[in-house]
Amino acid sequence: MKKKILFVAYSICGGGSERRLASILRELDREKFEPHLCVFSLTGGEKDALPADVPLHPLPAALRPASLSLIWQLYRLILGLKPDKVFSVLWGVNVIAAAAAKLAGVPAVLNEATTPSESVKRLPLPFLRKKMISFFYRRAERIITVSEFAKADLVNVFGVPAEKITTIHNGVRVAEIGIAAREYDPGATGFVLGCGGLNWWKNYSLAIKALAGGAGPALIILGKGPLKERLQKEAAEAGVELSLPGHKENPYPYFRQAAVLILTSRYEGFPNVLLEAMACGTPVISVDCPGGIREIIEDGVTGLLVPQDDPVALYAAIKRVTGSAAFSGWLAAGARARLKERFLFKRMLASYERLL
Repeated sequence: MKKKILFVAYSICGGGSERRLASILRELDREKFEPHLCVFSLTGGEKDALPADVPLHPLPAALRPASLSLIWQLYRLILGLKPDKVFSVLWGVNVIAAAAAKLAGVPAVLNEATTPSESVKRLPLPFLRKKMISFFYRRAERIITVSEFAKADLVNVFGVPAEKITTIHNGVRVAEIGIAAREYDPGATGFVLGCGGLNWWKNYSLAIKALAGGAGPALIILGKGPLKERLQKEAAEAGVELSLPGHKENPYPYFRQAAVLILTSRYEGFPNVLLEAMACGTPVISVDCPGGIREIIEDGVTGLLVPQDDPVALYAAIKRVTGSAAFSGWLAAGARARLKERFLFKRMLASYERLL
């Protein structure tokens, strides 16, 4: 008998977590599952992102972790749909979904794709947010974290029992990414690439400082966000050739043509962008920030790790990769082998289906 699963997310359009959820909804075995999707925000891109056979249940509202209105609306939706399980994504949605599911008497599976202690401490009322995560996560049937680092964070900071938590690493479709990487010509090659929202926690200022004075290759950052003008100003003052093409639905041609992809974040969950670059044969460099970075990168084998907020070390790593085709190829080959061994989409999907 099919299990009806109500997936809950803030949006189905956006970053890595949203793309991962859309992929799961597309590929989930329809012989075993009947998926539904509830979102708290509509962007207009739902038709393209969502499979036609997945009913969409929008509950548009400003997302607040303690939103009683959203909890009530979702509770009523659960009562009407009568799903076997509720599956939600990201902590701000998870606390709402866990509360509504508990009221409705339906098991909740919460998917944590960030490092929540790093995420909440920079928001208003961090103590209250921590209490909410701790309270509601402990009442879920199961929690899925995308990294062992995130699992340890929930156990050590929020007091969530370890036995409630399962880690399922993200996975990518290597062959499909390879095809998409050849769909168009980005018009540039040999550049340093960043990819993600132009916001504070992605810390792209570090990349600009590393390449200051025009000593390195051009820098391209894919994404949109509130810091666009500030980054342009910083690059101009530092003498860095910076291009900001905006958000790309298919960023992979840029990945393929880049000399190296860098991740400069202040914290992460389990960054898909590293896996996607590896699938394109592009060497990767990441700061050693809180998150599942070390579960992806083995330093010197599948990529390079550098200390946080150290532009000198980042520049040295960039020069090491771009200055040696042999070393660049070594990292790319090592990354691709690790990708096929541990981080394939079909492996990730099978783990989700077993748990559900």
